[in-house]
Amino acid sequence: MRSPVCPKGAPVTDHPREDGFEATFVIRTPRAEAWALLEKAAPAHEALDPPGPGQRWLPGFEGAADDIEVVPGERLRARKATFPCQGTEIVVVLEDHGSGSRVTVVQTGFGDGFAKARAWLATGWAPIVADLAVYLERGVAPGRHLTAWASLGCDVTETPGGLEVSRVAPGGFADRAGLQDGDLVLRVAGAPVVDIADLAVLVRGPLRIGQESRVRYLRGTEVLAGSGTV
Repeated sequence: MRSPVCPKGAPVTDHPREDGFEATFVIRTPRAEAWALLEKAAPAHEALDPPGPGQRWLPGFEGAADDIEVVPGERLRARKATFPCQGTEIVVVLEDHGSGSRVTVVQTGFGDGFAKARAWLATGWAPIVADLAVYLERGVAPGRHLTAWASLGCDVTETPGGLEVSRVAPGGFADRAGLQDGDLVLRVAGAPVVDIADLAVLVRGPLRIGQESRVRYLRGTEVLAGSGTV
């Protein structure tokens, strides 16, 4: 997984775990100030529904949450109350680090199917952590995690050779472009694609709903190409 970079320039440290995601980063904001920012967080965009009575807003995750445990100035444990990843448990821990703070953030409780969805969820985790770092450092919510996703119209599985296609949905982009189960995706919208992280960038950018795009793929030993609308 590609790690985001916090505003100070120190890389985020990801801690692999079987039940979810965990990352640590350092900010220049003193712990008390970072906690105050966490307490007053609000939606990054006006289009988002504000938290309900008794709920709080989780910056980076950009969703309302119900408190489970709160240790003022040190630890927040809450359950996300909105889609996506509704019901997951999120923990934010603040520690003194020189004149700034060390922040550890954890998200768990994805339920059945997490192992299969991990690669896709990891592409969302990176902007969540980066947005949280920016917010706690600068008090600004970038909202990068909110970018809409287009659909390729099929499932893909990471293999040593790249992304292999399966379960092509009738009428979707993959179907229109001629993709079949077992095909190996090579390029999408002109960009080389090797893993889900590559594809995730494209489905949140160049691939726009209603716009025609091209795909190159390998079927057996033959390189083919097709196009269709997303």
